[in-house]
Amino acid sequence: MSDNKNKKDIQKHLGEIERHVLAIRDLMFKDKVADEENKLFISPDGKVIEGVFNGEAMVASNGEVYQVSPNYASKSQLVIGDKLKLTIAPDGRYLYKQIGPISRQHLIAVLEKAGNQYYAVAGQGRYRVLLASVTYFKVNEGEKVAIVVPKDSQDADWAAIEHRI
Repeated sequence: MSDNKNKKDIQKHLGEIERHVLAIRDLMFKDKVADEENKLFISPDGKVIEGVFNGEAMVASNGEVYQVSPNYASKSQLVIGDKLKLTIAPDGRYLYKQIGPISRQHLIAVLEKAGNQYYAVAGQGRYRVLLASVTYFKVNEGEKVAIVVPKDSQDADWAAIEHRI
């Protein structure tokens, strides 16, 4: 009995350590990206556009849609309603920066898959999640994940995966 309890305690602590390491890596990555973005956004020739993230893309005030890299959206944990600034560099690259995060709430969900689309199911809510997040966190169907959704999420159909549980 004591050995089982010790094994469970060790597994619990390893899981916590793994979550902390992932959080630290995310912070390190975000700082590096922020440093690079700050240098890149000083381009006087670049076109700057602001808009709102819709779960997959940025929608500018004039209605134009600009695709956001799923890796950037996943690692930045963007949620519907976040304000973004897009600089179109002289060489055509799209450089995004989050300038206004919306109020968020954190939920525990179970990952489901229907066809090629993954969903995080939390209570009565069913949210689409990016494949980039599923592969980044190495989550399998049926596993629990911590997700982030807009605080006023009744109309939100997308969530960002924060980490695997």
